[in-house]
Amino acid sequence: MDVGYDLLVSDNVYVETFRESMPLLIAGILLYLYYNRRISAVDCLLYAFASEAYTMIIIGPTFTGTFFIGIVFLLDQLHQLARGKLYIRREYLLLLVLPLISSIAVFLIIQFYKDPFYYPGDRYYLFYTRPVYFYLKTYLPLFAIGSKIVQEKDIYSFEDFLTTVKKIAKISCVIAGIQIVAEYTFNSLDLDEVLGLQRRYLMEQSNDAFSLRVQALFSEPKMLSAFLSLAIPAFLRDRNYKMTIIALITSLLTVSQTGWINLLAGALIFFVFRGVSSVRGKVILSLAAIVGLFMAVASSREYFIKQYTENQKSAVYQLIFKRSSYRYNTEIWGKSNIILGMPLQRDLELPVVDFLQDEPYLLLSGYGGGNSTFIPPKYFLGQMNYENRVAGIGGNNLNMRWFFILAEFGGIALVAYFLVLMKRNDNNSAFQNNYLAFVAVCFFFSQIDLIMIMVTMLSAYGEGSPQNSEGNEATEQYHMGM
Repeated sequence: MDVGYDLLVSDNVYVETFRESMPLLIAGILLYLYYNRRISAVDCLLYAFASEAYTMIIIGPTFTGTFFIGIVFLLDQLHQLARGKLYIRREYLLLLVLPLISSIAVFLIIQFYKDPFYYPGDRYYLFYTRPVYFYLKTYLPLFAIGSKIVQEKDIYSFEDFLTTVKKIAKISCVIAGIQIVAEYTFNSLDLDEVLGLQRRYLMEQSNDAFSLRVQALFSEPKMLSAFLSLAIPAFLRDRNYKMTIIALITSLLTVSQTGWINLLAGALIFFVFRGVSSVRGKVILSLAAIVGLFMAVASSREYFIKQYTENQKSAVYQLIFKRSSYRYNTEIWGKSNIILGMPLQRDLELPVVDFLQDEPYLLLSGYGGGNSTFIPPKYFLGQMNYENRVAGIGGNNLNMRWFFILAEFGGIALVAYFLVLMKRNDNNSAFQNNYLAFVAVCFFFSQIDLIMIMVTMLSAYGEGSPQNSEGNEATEQYHMGM
């Protein structure tokens, strides 16, 4: 197990056994409820997504309840495909083959132009087999999930999705409250870990009452913050101001900047650009506005850092400005991590940006699905994961997901994804179209692949969609979505 994983493992063998067994238990219960028609596929996945604090870390940090459910759905969809009950629309077939096209392009670049990659232990074969592993483990299950959602389009709607999101948000706020009470009442690390808190975030705690980063049962505090920010527009639409305030406060207690950025995106889409009819137009305009704001903040970062330094004992400054000040402070590291005004994570996004700046031709092809392991270690020098990079352990799971697509599969693939995923149904409500644009903007800053797929499929194939009647009655076939 590498150094980074040590922070994820409990010192108490019984606590770790409990946490390691939870993903299978959660997946088993949710799949039982699904196949007994007690919950839908979307509900099944949303509840699993909200419990990813528990992972089978002995295998890997991505082996969560969501992963196991995704694999079951993949096998289910492959079975239907083999029986001729499922076919794939052309635009989604393109997305299915994009990883292959990317890998072929990278192979040709290496053979005939330049090889910029690092091969730990000279194991060159891993560079060509890693994309296959990524494709089977991560990529194909996402398509299966999209297919499942499309199959249930007549019994599950976008409004049902919002109902489940609001329910999970309420439960998560309660769990976050329990975590706070448990921490300051019992101060037991074992109890904290059983309740879903992770020691790597508890290590950031100080004597300040607001330094505990709650995460409910989500994989990280920023994921809880992101999810709550996705629920807030639904609460506001329902005029449920009580839950809006509770969700805002809970999001604030994650000490994550993700929620603030997502709320800014929501304000831009639902209010500033609500007159723009095109979903794609809303996304592009909102991202441009956010980047402009980031650039304005970056140009004044010395002022904001000074203000934080002078007021760092204030609880408000601790909650809102602490992490921003740390991200924007370049004096500690001696190297700027600011791109287009955005302070990139030095151990994740920044090395990839530096690598692509040195090898700009890869912006067309990407470096291949799952091949971030082979970025030369020099780009990670000074980071905690540097030794792991030298040894070829782990990869780079970028939180900025549109950027992730660009880096893994290239600019051509990015355009294809954007055009296909931003399709809308003419019968959608204005709120649903705005929400689709909202999730697409949040996807740039948050690792919400699952939510992105759900909203995309429900928006493209929702009730009243013309795609619903394309021969389903006669053939009993299903359209396979993302």
